[in-house]
Amino acid sequence: MKIAINAVRVSRRSGAGLETYILNFVNEFAKIVSRINTNDTEFTRIKNIEFDVYTIYPQHFPNVLPQNIKQIKIPFFKIRITNRFAQIETERKEIEKPKHKFLFFNYLKRIFNYMLYSMFYFLGDYFRFFWTQTVLPFYILKNRYNIVFSTTQLDALIFSPVDQIVVVHDTIPLIFPNYKHKQKFYIKYFLPKILKKAKSIITISENTKKDIIKYFNINAEKIFVIPYGMKFFKNDNIDSYEFKKKNNLDKFILCVSNNLPHKNLPRLIEAFKIVAEKIIDVDLLIVGYKEKKYQLEIDKKIKEYGLESRIKLLDHFKHSDLSVLYSIAYLFVFPSLYEGFGLPPLEAMACGCPVVVSNAGSLPEVCGDAAVYVDPYDPKSIAGGIIEILQNKTLRQELIKKGTEQVKKFSWESAVKIFLNTILTQY
Repeated sequence: MKIAINAVRVSRRSGAGLETYILNFVNEFAKIVSRINTNDTEFTRIKNIEFDVYTIYPQHFPNVLPQNIKQIKIPFFKIRITNRFAQIETERKEIEKPKHKFLFFNYLKRIFNYMLYSMFYFLGDYFRFFWTQTVLPFYILKNRYNIVFSTTQLDALIFSPVDQIVVVHDTIPLIFPNYKHKQKFYIKYFLPKILKKAKSIITISENTKKDIIKYFNINAEKIFVIPYGMKFFKNDNIDSYEFKKKNNLDKFILCVSNNLPHKNLPRLIEAFKIVAEKIIDVDLLIVGYKEKKYQLEIDKKIKEYGLESRIKLLDHFKHSDLSVLYSIAYLFVFPSLYEGFGLPPLEAMACGCPVVVSNAGSLPEVCGDAAVYVDPYDPKSIAGGIIEILQNKTLRQELIKKGTEQVKKFSWESAVKIFLNTILTQY
């Protein structure tokens, strides 16, 4: 059995939910496959597995042997591979030492390379789509793979020359048709055909499985639910006092989220206005990627309510620092209108932080009885959930304890084993 794993979606910073899935699943898959290929008795039903991972950034796959990495080359970018494979780094040409004699030409060169670099990140999704649909099929035929494993629905092959397994993480563009999505045309017109032809479909929650059946009319028997795992632990090596001082933090409510419309941040701002009027010693910290076109409404609300000093907005945090934020936050709030799975609440639980989440999408399925649930369309309900934890220390401690147990239900090892025992045994 020979598998091509399409991991082109992974970016250099690799911080989004889809990327978290790809990195953890593929690395765990590589670790377990090495056991299978050395006659591990736990997987006697599965024959010898060969696989290659196609990615732009190999440094994110330390568990994959160098010979199993197929690096995708990017025009105008230099890739330097060191002897230690995990330390591969990607460098932009504009930071290379100038070779021109004249300063004017050096200046032009730097501008040109900066433009190329910016253009790649702006057009990154289109580059990934083009590569998947035109170049990947050639490699599949050339290297004689039996299966292509498309790790997200955005990177599935429209015309696959071999059996295809597709992971569908969510159906957000169909649930929110007014939401502008780069791949909306592809998801609406091509993805239904891809899923009907796919050998197997993996999804990450029972709720998302229902959505796939509803929007794509797919036979339920070929859809397998394999939840995300958890690999996120409290960082006890960081001085929380110094961390708070460095980032100007005191007692705060944490929300880790981008600002896309379904994340529901404007209503969270309205809810916090109610909280701020009753409880004066707590702030709101929102951490995550921010798109300018969606941030305007959020900034406007913050200013309108006079909450500039009570609400802090920070951009993307490194995962190591993010674990510290979860650990020192008084509580975590996640009022999303829809989630295919919803990793941040589980990450918060893993770090001993009580959680307030919406009762929408797959969140009740993921969080179980370890969270306070609120109506995401009602700011008063969101505020009520927050205030309940702020004022009830007994409830807070109960949620922390339940959260620790809830997290144990999810592991990447378990996810990979389900994949091996329910899907690959068909071959």
